[in-house]
Amino acid sequence: MSCSNDIEPVLTWKDSTQANLRFDIRLNPDMYRLSNFGEPPQMALWLENEGGSEIRTLWVSNRLAKGLWVGKVVCPTALPYWISRRNKETGGTLPSYLKPLPDGITGATPRKKISIFAQVPTGAEWRYFLELNVAGDFNETFPANLANGEPDRDGNGQPSLVYSGRIAVDTRSLGLPAIIGRTEQIQTRLQLNPDLQGITTAAKILDNMNLTYLPHTDTVLTQTIGAH
Repeated sequence: MSCSNDIEPVLTWKDSTQANLRFDIRLNPDMYRLSNFGEPPQMALWLENEGGSEIRTLWVSNRLAKGLWVGKVVCPTALPYWISRRNKETGGTLPSYLKPLPDGITGATPRKKISIFAQVPTGAEWRYFLELNVAGDFNETFPANLANGEPDRDGNGQPSLVYSGRIAVDTRSLGLPAIIGRTEQIQTRLQLNPDLQGITTAAKILDNMNLTYLPHTDTVLTQTIGAH
């Protein structure tokens, strides 16, 4: 796996037992700049096989991947769904400043776009997941003070949204990503909440996403996907 931040990398794939995937993710700066902090979102991209028994983290923004938080050691509300999947992938090991993720699967969140590459075995079906979360994107439904009167301790605002689509390698089928739910404000959970009522700017952070399947024969299939 490798990635590019506003750079077009050149890679060579020769293993015929592996299918090559490229994810081009483009963000909408006009939306995340409306938040209190004006920063790009925290982001994680990963794959799961159809049974969910195998999980592969492809890329995580480095604030979470390396524990680079200001005034706190961890921030589980940043990407809680990925954290729940990472716990299953590794047996409960959460990245931190002392135990960061490898450099090859992390980096600064791009301000506009990023390309992430991965390989999966042929003859299999996978699902890809993209989780995005902008800090400080408060609105009427997700205000700076919670319903109990307590302040949003992490300055989270709207919860993270999770997109997903299917990949059938041998048939070259690339499923369109769709929002499958949101996370909760406080807890890391295995299940997503499908209720998107009250979600406003968070649903417009992903501008578009291109998923390219490049088998070893150099045949290319590309779908350009707009955020909905």
